[in-house]
Formats: sequence, C-alpha cells, structure tokens
Amino acid sequence: MSQPIIDTEALSDRFIGALETMCFVIADPIDPMSAAEVERHASIILGEGEHALNLHISASNGLLLEVATGLMGVGPEEIEGDEILLETLKELANVFGGEVIDLLGGEEFPFRPGIPVPEDNASDVEGATCVALDAIGETLVVSLSKLSATA
Repeated sequence: MSQPIIDTEALSDRFIGALETMCFVIADPIDPMSAAEVERHASIILGEGEHALNLHISASNGLLLEVATGLMGVGPEEIEGDEILLETLKELANVFGGEVIDLLGGEEFPFRPGIPVPEDNASDVEGATCVALDAIGETLVVSLSKLSATA
C-alpha cells in the first residue's frame, strides 16, 4: 500500500472543522469503505506538473442541501433546483482544496487550485488518501490522489 499524501486524521479534522465553521454542519469520520453511494461528484486539480493532485469530492443530495441552507441561512424548503446542489458541491471542493494546500505548507509549495468541475462518477479510492464523513445521516467522501502524468 502506498504512503498517504496527507495524514488521513489531519485531513478529516480539517474537513470537519470547515463544515462546522462555514455552514454549521456537524460531521463524524466513518470508514470510507462503508460509505453509502452518493449522487453528486466533482473534482478540482491542485497544482501542476509533478506536484499535481486531484481532489475528488462526492456527497449525497441531503448533505448538500444541509450545507447549502447553512451557507445561505435559509430553510431547506426555500432552496429549489439541482443547480444549487452542484454549486454547493463545487464550493466544498474549493474550500477543501484550500485546506489541503494549507496542510501541505501553503504558499511554500507549488499548489494552486484549479476550477472545480462536475464529475459523473465517484472516485476510485484505491491508492488515494480518502476521508469519509457522516453528517446528519448523510455522506461525504473526499479522496486525494496524485495526478497521473497522462492526465
């Protein structure tokens, strides 16, 4: 098994803290292999060249709805349409990308975040540093892997 890119516990703590701070969502770490299937996926490239990393995020619609309501300070019944859930997922990718960059040394390392893009499928967690969280019975899975030279 390969060495993790970042300590999984430190990464999990950062993501939990970010959820609590930005949208008042309380989360607990769970085993990534036991994480439920989720509906929405996005990724963001951090850095370029030999230092490039891919952060892939997958979340359930219920979790994204909870995050969106916390961010906007409105009730779930006031949020309409799937587009807001996708935008919420992309915002989480941005925030979590920043947390990864900070853990890797911030500006001292050649990591610049790209633009989050929607994905059709969940990431293959094999060989990746992976964090899974349960919040209000909903699931969030984040994996971090080195970007292949052919990508």
